[in-house]
Amino acid sequence: MASVVREARTLKHQIVRRQVECLLDQLSVGDQVPSERDLATRFDVARETVRQALRELLVDGRIERRGRSTVVAGPKIVQPLVIGSYTEAALLEGRSAGRVLVAWTDLVADDELACRLGLEPGDPVLELERVLLTDGVHVGLERTRLPAHRFPELRRTLDPSSSLYAAIRSYGITFARAVERIETTLPDAREAALLDADTRTPMLLLERTSYDENDVPIEHRRSLYRGDRMSFVTTVTP
Repeated sequence: MASVVREARTLKHQIVRRQVECLLDQLSVGDQVPSERDLATRFDVARETVRQALRELLVDGRIERRGRSTVVAGPKIVQPLVIGSYTEAALLEGRSAGRVLVAWTDLVADDELACRLGLEPGDPVLELERVLLTDGVHVGLERTRLPAHRFPELRRTLDPSSSLYAAIRSYGITFARAVERIETTLPDAREAALLDADTRTPMLLLERTSYDENDVPIEHRRSLYRGDRMSFVTTVTP
């Protein structure tokens, strides 16, 4: 039976998207984008059609939301996906990088966390949460959980704006491998506020467990990155 190939139909919001992209090309980074109502009137379409077009442009990093406004975005920040410090990787890319301390928290390992960190349930765990900045932009929220017995002085000695991986290496610990999972998600209200975003902003969620040369877990890390501002690249070999 002969196969039938049907030509894909161009949807109305895709047409509007192209029209908005032409408009964005005439604006500068940081300029305010016309409101959904203004764009719907200009292109004679429903506001929901405009909303779909803007949603795609947000994911692609052409626009970003700042409070109640939508502005033209600069290029996405490209981050190499490697075992190492976010700060160190950003500096190698020629960008400024920083971290803002959210909280240090003392935890007790439940069954799941004990399994991830090679602990017994009830063992103490140290949690560090920080906002990640690149070129002054809040791009990520990082929560790292560490076996407290391996890093007894970390809270006292670590500068929260510096590299945690460098501090870990100062204990004589070597990172040998990491298991990382990446998926998409949306932030809750607290996460969105810390990232200067809103709850509609698409996010990339990276969860990593790192191991030393003896295959003992070092950390479990949960990193939430703004999908409108960040992308990741890695090299895969046979």
